[in-house]
Amino acid sequence: MEAQKQQGYHVQGSLIKARILYIHVNHGASALKEVLALLPEDLRGMLSKPVYIGEWYPLALLTELDRAIVNLLGQGNERVHEELGSFSADINLSGAYEPLVHQDIHEFLRLTAFLHRNYQDFGEARYIKLGETAALLQFSYPQAPPEAFCKSGAGYFRRAVELCGGLRVSVKIAACMRLGDPKCEFRIEWST
Repeated sequence: MEAQKQQGYHVQGSLIKARILYIHVNHGASALKEVLALLPEDLRGMLSKPVYIGEWYPLALLTELDRAIVNLLGQGNERVHEELGSFSADINLSGAYEPLVHQDIHEFLRLTAFLHRNYQDFGEARYIKLGETAALLQFSYPQAPPEAFCKSGAGYFRRAVELCGGLRVSVKIAACMRLGDPKCEFRIEWST
């Protein structure tokens, strides 16, 4: 059922590539084979050739890959979703997307919302400054994305703000469409 809701949603290959690198770096090449064996055949086939950061891939591929990583390598520990998001920030914001990292955290978050559709082809994003060291990122989707997507997003935003110089970063999911809220919201706070 969740895969049906995701039908038509796509993410950039940089997210998929970061997951594959996470497995290699933290668990080795043999673990990748074990994770891939847990994927449905059609999705596994997409990973039988190189993954390109600028190409679009179904959100279902990311979701199933995350589920397999959490279940097999994380032994069901849901915090692994945040680790995956954090790892993705480290990889992607030190590579091709490094120019997005700013010492001005608000500028980074504003750019994140502005460039949202460059990384996923669904939903709209909005940045709201709440104070000198606080902001809200709001996401409106036709249908709520999977919970794991939001959890990894929280890890991504936390690490991204740290890379921009934020200290003691806190990211809370303040609203969630899956819980009946009109938008998904991440409240981000930090120290300088």
